[in-house]
Amino acid sequence: MEQRPFVCRNCGSSCPIVVTIDDDRVLAVGGDFDAPLYRGYTCPKARSIPQEHHRPDRLLHSLKRLPDGRRVPISSAQLVDEITERLSRILDAHGPQAVAAFLGNGVAAQPAASGMMLSFLAAIGSPMMFSPGTIDQPGLLTAGALHGGWQGGRMHPSQWEALLVVGGNPVVSKQYLPQNPAWQLKQLQQAGMRMIVIDPRRTETARRAAIHLQAIPGEDPTVLAGLIHLLFEIGGVDDPFVSENAEGAAALRKAVAGFTPAYVARRAGLAEPDLVAAARILAEAKGGDTAPGVGTSMSTRGGLTSYLALCIQTLRGFWSRAGDPVSRPKVLTPRRDWRAQPTPPHPAWDFGLRTSIRGLQQTVAGMPTAALPDLMMTDGPDRVRALFLHGGAYYAWPDTKKTVKALGELDLLVMHDVELSGTAVHADYVIATYDQLETPAMSALNESVGDLHPGYDWNEPYAFYRPPLLPPPPGADLMESWQIYYRVARKLGLPLSYIVYGGAGAEPVPFDMENEPLTDDIYEMMCRGSAVPLAEVKRHPHGAIFEEARETVRPRDPACAARLQLADPAMLAELAQVRAEDPGARRGTGWDFPFQLVCRRMMQTTNSSPRPDGIVRSGYNPLWMNPADMDRLDLRSGDQIEVRSRHGAIVGFVESDPDMRAGVVAMTHGFGPRPDRDYDPRRDGSNINLLLSWEDCPDPYHGMPRMSAVPVIVVRAKPEDLPLKHEF
Repeated sequence: MEQRPFVCRNCGSSCPIVVTIDDDRVLAVGGDFDAPLYRGYTCPKARSIPQEHHRPDRLLHSLKRLPDGRRVPISSAQLVDEITERLSRILDAHGPQAVAAFLGNGVAAQPAASGMMLSFLAAIGSPMMFSPGTIDQPGLLTAGALHGGWQGGRMHPSQWEALLVVGGNPVVSKQYLPQNPAWQLKQLQQAGMRMIVIDPRRTETARRAAIHLQAIPGEDPTVLAGLIHLLFEIGGVDDPFVSENAEGAAALRKAVAGFTPAYVARRAGLAEPDLVAAARILAEAKGGDTAPGVGTSMSTRGGLTSYLALCIQTLRGFWSRAGDPVSRPKVLTPRRDWRAQPTPPHPAWDFGLRTSIRGLQQTVAGMPTAALPDLMMTDGPDRVRALFLHGGAYYAWPDTKKTVKALGELDLLVMHDVELSGTAVHADYVIATYDQLETPAMSALNESVGDLHPGYDWNEPYAFYRPPLLPPPPGADLMESWQIYYRVARKLGLPLSYIVYGGAGAEPVPFDMENEPLTDDIYEMMCRGSAVPLAEVKRHPHGAIFEEARETVRPRDPACAARLQLADPAMLAELAQVRAEDPGARRGTGWDFPFQLVCRRMMQTTNSSPRPDGIVRSGYNPLWMNPADMDRLDLRSGDQIEVRSRHGAIVGFVESDPDMRAGVVAMTHGFGPRPDRDYDPRRDGSNINLLLSWEDCPDPYHGMPRMSAVPVIVVRAKPEDLPLKHEF
């Protein structure tokens, strides 16, 4: 028996772990107290790695679906030959835009796959790369484009005197506090930081807040506009900073004039003194940050919410200044020119490919996933006929029935998976891939993600590399996810070059198409020009803080003329629409749908990632409800219920939660039936996507629909009254 250091990749926090191994058996996982920053922290997802690794239903050979629906094992070599032949026919008949790829959460365990997928699509000439980025938090990217950025980055947490969390729960999700979140938060608060949380539930994070604004779901833009109104009224604007670095303050002030404390409190269901107290915390803080979460994005208008949060940061001057420590310094990616100055706004949309589906188009968040199911079924010229899929579309995309229909319309569906999941069952080929313990781990991808999402990466110059912990099981025929793209390209006679995602201006690095690279060779490409060489990072088995990569923000370039935009026309027009609308009509609630269903994190699971039985203690994802609402419906914890929306219905089990706002219920995404057994909702949970529609309040550009704050009705149900059969 031995203990080896590794990294958990069940979410983006990349917590250092110590794995106890007896021969080829993984016995236990604990925290790595020799690693910096995390202080030995692990969560239930890391501690479930032994069950994940030894799951009895793991695929050890790739599968091919026959015309009669049966699945048979297929060797990796034969799989590559057949996919190449079928793909070649599609390219010849329909062109490169008929081939698409979806890059989901599975890439966290195999970071080489993202670059190789992009390289492959570029080689065949296809722009059709989709990701969860347009159905998760696309508003962060569109808002950043419209508002402009800050070349020096956000303030280091050591400078925070205030933190505004909107629709997020960092203690559980780890967004914005990725390393041992509860301990991080405690240290910040002991140093004097005061936190404001806007959330319809008194979450694990909200319980620690100085002010908890328990707003009605979907009213985050209203509350943020009200805070901006108060900042102007109480003298909370950093006028010298705004004068030097921004424009549009007067127009923004006019736009929020109608969001008075009385109006906001009445509309959002808040106490007016709490709103004023929150504004005073922001006004008094000399440094701080804003943290929009997934909840606010899924409740519609995520772009507007994120934009208003950035406006608060700029009005308060919550950006790093010359001489400040750089937050998120680069270690395994190239150094940056960190300067205390704006980077100008740039187009968030109207610059790229526009689809034939409801006018949806490419934005700074990527190609619109909301268009993808229809693109698989359209008779138009931009029909997608072949799809390479990393991620559980069945459990992650809204409107499951439409997803199933669309997947069945493809001429070629290739799925990477460790199990025969609800998505993989539709694939023509299921590529049996490596487990996270069988591939090397390194932190360059985290740094790249941190460029797109301020809730990830490290605030210190930390980096890690771990070699594979275990070989694949004896007799297995597996492929790493990147290998299918290299091998198919080689058979098609296509040259590939590694393209750094987001690395504009970088020269592509060509692959040797005669000699297949190792994963470590690709990692070297990913780290080309890095602040610290990958070879140096490899010398530290527990990861390390690399002082040579620590940086401070440089002064403003005298020639800089860029300004942050506080009054983007599209955003102010949307804000005017918020003020003019009937809030009740917008929410869609009434006697027929009296509750709002919101999304909720569970510590034991991440989105649609594979989840062996037993990891979630209850086995299912409960519907959490305020006790007073349960009493009115004569429900008790554990009762079986039916949840209905305008678009569908699901079976569930109710649980009492006094932290829920009355009239609001919550459930976790990523659950549902499995294709290899009869559906048991107590064991498999409930698939929220059956309640959702792509056409329910979609964003006009990237198309993300309402995925939280969904109007529903909850009724008692008897098992014999409910159809539990689900078609795959």
